[in-house]
Amino acid sequence: MKKIAVHLHLYYKEQTDEVIDYLKSLKNTDHDIYVTMVSYDANVILKLKNFNPDITIKIVENRGYDIGPFVDFINSINLKDYEYILKVHTKNKSNQSYTTLNGNRLDNKLWCNILWDSMLKSKQRVTDNLTILDNNKDIGMIGSYYCYTDADTDYKHMLPQINKELMKLKFLPLNKIPFIAGTMFLVKSSLLYPLKKYSIKEFPPTNGQIKDGTLAHVFERLFSAIIIQQGYKLYPAKHDVFWLTLLYPTIKRFLFQKKITNSGKLIVKICKIPVYSKKEAA
Repeated sequence: MKKIAVHLHLYYKEQTDEVIDYLKSLKNTDHDIYVTMVSYDANVILKLKNFNPDITIKIVENRGYDIGPFVDFINSINLKDYEYILKVHTKNKSNQSYTTLNGNRLDNKLWCNILWDSMLKSKQRVTDNLTILDNNKDIGMIGSYYCYTDADTDYKHMLPQINKELMKLKFLPLNKIPFIAGTMFLVKSSLLYPLKKYSIKEFPPTNGQIKDGTLAHVFERLFSAIIIQQGYKLYPAKHDVFWLTLLYPTIKRFLFQKKITNSGKLIVKICKIPVYSKKEAA
């Protein structure tokens, strides 16, 4: 049995060099790397193979964001061959949208950096995460401390859908579902067997304009739910402190805000005090 199977969904291929730098942190661990992409790119494949000739690369349909390809990956390997599964993926850093988690405002770039940092920032980070799982038999999954949430506002609106999938897998429904947001985690491979019941075909084609409510978003919570239902805990691993970076968007919004209201009025605020207001032309 090998220690780790790494699944990387490489959608944003321009991030290949950065991703390879992160994957170097796995040096000296017993691992295999599996990469999924939604289109063929000879240059990217050459870079990956130059980094590691044994990397397995598969072109998959663009369904379910990074989660549909992960389900496809689970079905393509024998989970008994690995002790742990590491799930990582690229994220659109140029997108100006943001997510609020645990009171922190995370833009896509910051969120992406936090997720990768928690799993693969350094060889020591990899060692620390493996040690936690090796030494704590009741812990099933590790994810970023900053991306762990048990706030009901992050799952209540999807609870009927999540419980529908849990019951399909012969698990009891849950009323509370803590989970690792962002779907980058290290997990005991044996706990993923229930997900072999699914295929990538069950996920609708990815539509980046849809931000919530798809089967992929249900799975973001379902991953953690099936860990809990099998009697294991989630572990929110503490890592580099991002407190100043996390505070920056809040400070920036306090100092300066510019927005257009639903009625078409432009409002500018400094230190939350309106200093300019004008009705925009129709």
